[in-house]
Amino acid sequence: MWTSKKLVVIPQRTSGLQRLPYEIIAYIVKYLDIDDVFHLSLCSRHFQYLVREERFCKTLINIKASYTIEADEARRSGQFARALRRVAKRRQALSQASPYVIGIVGLADSYEYIHGVLCYIIEARPQRWLRILDLHGSASHEMVVDIPALIREAVPRSAKSRKYKFRVLYHSNGITSCLFSFALPNTENWLLIFQAEEKKIVAQIPLESTAKIFVRNNKDFLYFGTHSEEGADGFKYWVLTGFRIEDRSLFPRKMRLTSVVGYDIGTTVCFEIIDNYFYVLSNQTNFELRETDWISYYHCLRFPLDDPDRNRAQVMHKDDSWRRKHAEGPIDDRWGFLKLDKDEASGVINIIESRKEWLTGKSGSRRTYYMTEVCFNENLELADEDNHPAVIPPVIMVGGRSIRPIRVGNNAVDSDVPVRQPENVHPGDDSSTTPMFTRTQTHLRSYQRCSNTYLDLVDDTSSGSTGRHLRLRTGHRKPKPKPESTPNALPTLEVSPVSDEKIDLDDIIKQCYHPNEIYFWPPERHQNQELLNKVYEILNPPGYLGSITAFSDERSIVYATGEDVNGLKVLIYVSFDPAARLAGMLREGYILGEKISAQYDEMTGQKGYGSGAEAGGSTKHVKDIMAEDEGKGKVETIGDQSRGALPSYIANPPAPEAVSEDCKSWSWLEKAMHQDLTGKLFTFAH
Repeated sequence: MWTSKKLVVIPQRTSGLQRLPYEIIAYIVKYLDIDDVFHLSLCSRHFQYLVREERFCKTLINIKASYTIEADEARRSGQFARALRRVAKRRQALSQASPYVIGIVGLADSYEYIHGVLCYIIEARPQRWLRILDLHGSASHEMVVDIPALIREAVPRSAKSRKYKFRVLYHSNGITSCLFSFALPNTENWLLIFQAEEKKIVAQIPLESTAKIFVRNNKDFLYFGTHSEEGADGFKYWVLTGFRIEDRSLFPRKMRLTSVVGYDIGTTVCFEIIDNYFYVLSNQTNFELRETDWISYYHCLRFPLDDPDRNRAQVMHKDDSWRRKHAEGPIDDRWGFLKLDKDEASGVINIIESRKEWLTGKSGSRRTYYMTEVCFNENLELADEDNHPAVIPPVIMVGGRSIRPIRVGNNAVDSDVPVRQPENVHPGDDSSTTPMFTRTQTHLRSYQRCSNTYLDLVDDTSSGSTGRHLRLRTGHRKPKPKPESTPNALPTLEVSPVSDEKIDLDDIIKQCYHPNEIYFWPPERHQNQELLNKVYEILNPPGYLGSITAFSDERSIVYATGEDVNGLKVLIYVSFDPAARLAGMLREGYILGEKISAQYDEMTGQKGYGSGAEAGGSTKHVKDIMAEDEGKGKVETIGDQSRGALPSYIANPPAPEAVSEDCKSWSWLEKAMHQDLTGKLFTFAH
């Protein structure tokens, strides 16, 4: 006997947030980070329009990532939704040490990685080549410059010299600057400026000195400087020379930076061209060390590129350029770096400095990353710094109560020392929280403010491996939610009225931010051990275990390691950009960073360690979600990509020019070296 059963369909409830009108959601997401918007879109299909609707994404990109490469490309192509997803994935991949692409891009004797462009030289006498490859643009072809032919055309009289030196100084906007030195019989130094794609020599400038020489340029102006001229006090200072590219003329007067102290570019002094201004930054203010207690300031100035007049240069006021107090503790200068960084959302320029300090009251040393906004008084000319007024410490609101002053670096602050804000101080690692690495084991040190992440390339031989064991290591912090009752206030800090003026900045940071999440990549253990072994072989090529030099930016790392019998080094490329598509490169899709974070017990104050899923690691990464949006189709693993296969969205490059023996051209387009290295990645030692 058959019985009929009625099928009861229970309607699925829609959350209140999903029922909100489009306009209300648009208002809400304006107060979220791009990362939060992206993760919200993954929560439900109802929110997919947040990262797919072009007009909606255009507004978000213009507000939150207007000064990014992705935004520039979206303005040309109109693909703002793709740009939004790309920014979110890039930032998460960087913060969690989970790159999208790894591979070997070439062999070289020397190289420079500047603004996403790799310039590397191969010394194979009598042939010597300079190769220029756009890594950010995922180029499948690269410019090749015949160095002997170039110098014969640029400096004909050097043809009689059999020995010479040639190295790249800078590359930007298609313009390459190189230092050329030869002896005939006296040593001559020349600055060669050329555009390889147009086969045009822009200028050949004789140099009086090459001491600490550097070059910076945009499409209109070029500046080069040396640490060469000696002042009346016996100390050397920097000298800048400007060059106008359009009419190929030098500015009539040099600019002498007598007030800029520091000679180590990237550590004590920094030079950059940003938005038609030339910026000069130093973290030192005196040529001589003082034994007495003193306060340190940044020295930052700028001038328009078309008007290099020192008397019209703008300089940061002392109120804005305070750096640290000497009494905070000694510094290990070997770990420090200094740079200028442009905020991806606002375009504001920030000073970023890393210092390893033995802070007073602490048991050991700690690396800390400090951010200071660069600001100038438009009505203030370059003046005597001693005339600047004293700094008045601001009032900080903690839990609805005013506190002045707060301790900086665990020392009572004098009345003329400002207060550091928690968002501008990112405490790094010390021996009490995570495994420490020596300076010789740390080959790259960088900080990316766009993702609140510090990044290291370390030799983790402590993991029990034999030989070299290079790994990426990142530290990422997330802000804690603010109290609903006071959305604009910092989290409540429990202190007694007596101790109000002895509050530690570290305590405030702990209440504003979660502890750092530490990630290592590649992980030590993985279910696909064969794949993991291949990754380690790429990062540590067999037979190439010599010295390491590394460069990085907000989306990729390039480092050189080892030397073979011919002196060549292997150039290894690691990219966090989901849109990276170098032909012949190997894509890594399933190996995520291993999370090893210090977990704080609020009851006992003790720390514990965990890794992988036990420490909150995810088994699935956003790189695997909506993979088809970036032209993948499927996620590729090591060895899956066929040689020479190009994604559909990369424009077909022009065919390489045939260079005959009779042709005197010193530059031409050629298939990139990394395409020929496919399938040879593990045979370099043979």
